[in-house]
Amino acid sequence: MEEKPHVDRSEEPAALESNQPIASNESPRTSVLAILCVFCAALGFFLLPAIAAVPLGIGALRNIDASEGRLRGRHLAVVGLCVSVVALSLWFLFFAVTWAGVNLVSGLVEMLMAPFG
Repeated sequence: MEEKPHVDRSEEPAALESNQPIASNESPRTSVLAILCVFCAALGFFLLPAIAAVPLGIGALRNIDASEGRLRGRHLAVVGLCVSVVALSLWFLFFAVTWAGVNLVSGLVEMLMAPFG
Protein backbone atom coordinates (compact mmCIF):
# COMPACT_ATOMS: atom_id res chain seq x y z
CA MET A 1 0.00 0.00 0.00
CA GLU A 2 1.18 3.42 -0.88
CA GLU A 3 1.09 6.27 1.57
CA LYS A 4 -0.49 9.46 0.42
CA PRO A 5 1.68 12.52 0.88
CA HIS A 6 0.62 14.90 3.62
CA VAL A 7 -0.66 18.20 2.28
CA ASP A 8 -0.43 21.24 4.55
CA ARG A 9 -3.77 23.04 4.31
CA SER A 10 -3.17 25.52 7.11
CA GLU A 11 -2.35 28.27 4.59
CA GLU A 12 -5.68 27.97 2.72
CA PRO A 13 -8.46 30.43 3.50
CA ALA A 14 -11.11 29.24 5.91
CA ALA A 15 -13.89 30.01 3.42
CA LEU A 16 -12.75 27.20 1.15
CA GLU A 17 -13.17 24.63 3.89
CA SER A 18 -16.80 25.54 4.51
CA ASN A 19 -19.51 25.37 1.88
CA GLN A 20 -20.25 29.07 2.17
CA PRO A 21 -19.27 31.44 -0.63
CA ILE A 22 -16.28 33.67 -0.14
CA ALA A 23 -17.56 36.91 1.29
CA SER A 24 -16.34 40.11 -0.26
CA ASN A 25 -15.76 43.29 1.66
CA GLU A 26 -19.26 44.49 0.75
CA SER A 27 -22.10 43.92 3.14
CA PRO A 28 -25.28 42.40 1.68
CA ARG A 29 -27.73 44.97 0.34
CA THR A 30 -31.46 44.90 0.89
CA SER A 31 -33.58 43.63 -1.98
CA VAL A 32 -35.44 46.41 -3.77
CA LEU A 33 -38.28 43.99 -4.57
CA ALA A 34 -38.69 43.24 -0.86
CA ILE A 35 -38.92 46.95 -0.08
CA LEU A 36 -41.47 47.46 -2.87
CA CYS A 37 -43.45 44.47 -1.60
CA VAL A 38 -43.73 45.97 1.89
CA PHE A 39 -44.60 49.39 0.44
CA CYS A 40 -47.36 47.96 -1.76
CA ALA A 41 -48.66 45.80 1.07
CA ALA A 42 -48.82 48.87 3.31
CA LEU A 43 -51.12 50.41 0.69
CA GLY A 44 -53.30 47.30 0.87
CA PHE A 45 -56.42 49.36 1.58
CA PHE A 46 -56.22 50.03 -2.18
CA LEU A 47 -56.85 46.88 -4.20
CA LEU A 48 -54.20 47.15 -6.92
CA PRO A 49 -51.15 47.63 -4.66
CA ALA A 50 -52.27 44.66 -2.57
CA ILE A 51 -52.42 42.54 -5.73
CA ALA A 52 -49.02 43.85 -6.90
CA ALA A 53 -47.38 43.00 -3.57
CA VAL A 54 -47.81 39.24 -4.09
CA PRO A 55 -45.62 38.83 -7.22
CA LEU A 56 -43.15 41.39 -5.83
CA GLY A 57 -42.76 39.35 -2.64
CA ILE A 58 -42.40 36.05 -4.51
CA GLY A 59 -39.83 37.61 -6.84
CA ALA A 60 -37.94 39.06 -3.89
CA LEU A 61 -37.78 35.67 -2.16
CA ARG A 62 -36.52 34.02 -5.34
CA ASN A 63 -33.86 36.67 -5.88
CA ILE A 64 -32.72 36.50 -2.25
CA ASP A 65 -32.40 32.71 -2.47
CA ALA A 66 -30.44 32.92 -5.73
CA SER A 67 -28.13 35.71 -4.54
CA GLU A 68 -25.95 33.44 -2.35
CA GLY A 69 -25.88 35.92 0.51
CA ARG A 70 -25.46 39.12 -1.52
CA LEU A 71 -29.08 40.18 -0.88
CA ARG A 72 -31.00 40.41 2.36
CA GLY A 73 -34.59 41.32 3.13
CA ARG A 74 -36.27 37.93 3.46
CA HIS A 75 -38.22 39.17 6.48
CA LEU A 76 -39.43 42.22 4.56
CA ALA A 77 -40.66 40.04 1.70
CA VAL A 78 -42.43 37.62 4.06
CA VAL A 79 -44.06 40.45 6.02
CA GLY A 80 -45.16 42.09 2.77
CA LEU A 81 -46.64 38.83 1.53
CA CYS A 82 -48.50 38.24 4.79
CA VAL A 83 -49.92 41.76 4.91
CA SER A 84 -50.98 41.63 1.27
CA VAL A 85 -52.67 38.24 1.72
CA VAL A 86 -54.59 39.62 4.71
CA ALA A 87 -55.55 42.74 2.72
CA LEU A 88 -56.67 40.65 -0.25
CA SER A 89 -58.70 38.42 2.07
CA LEU A 90 -60.44 41.48 3.48
CA TRP A 91 -61.12 42.76 -0.05
CA PHE A 92 -62.59 39.35 -0.96
CA LEU A 93 -64.76 39.44 2.15
CA PHE A 94 -65.89 42.98 1.30
CA PHE A 95 -66.84 41.98 -2.25
CA ALA A 96 -68.63 38.82 -1.06
CA VAL A 97 -70.65 40.68 1.58
CA THR A 98 -71.47 43.47 -0.89
CA TRP A 99 -72.62 40.99 -3.53
CA ALA A 100 -74.75 39.09 -1.00
CA GLY A 101 -76.23 42.37 0.29
CA VAL A 102 -77.10 43.60 -3.19
CA ASN A 103 -78.76 40.27 -4.01
CA LEU A 104 -80.67 40.32 -0.72
CA VAL A 105 -81.90 43.89 -1.20
CA SER A 106 -82.87 43.33 -4.85
CA GLY A 107 -84.77 40.15 -3.89
CA LEU A 108 -86.52 42.00 -1.12
CA VAL A 109 -87.49 44.86 -3.46
CA GLU A 110 -88.82 42.39 -6.04
CA MET A 111 -90.85 40.63 -3.36
CA LEU A 112 -92.32 43.88 -2.07
CA MET A 113 -93.09 45.19 -5.58
CA ALA A 114 -94.70 41.93 -6.81
CA PRO A 115 -98.26 42.81 -5.67
CA PHE A 116 -98.10 46.11 -7.57
CA GLY A 117 -96.73 44.90 -10.85
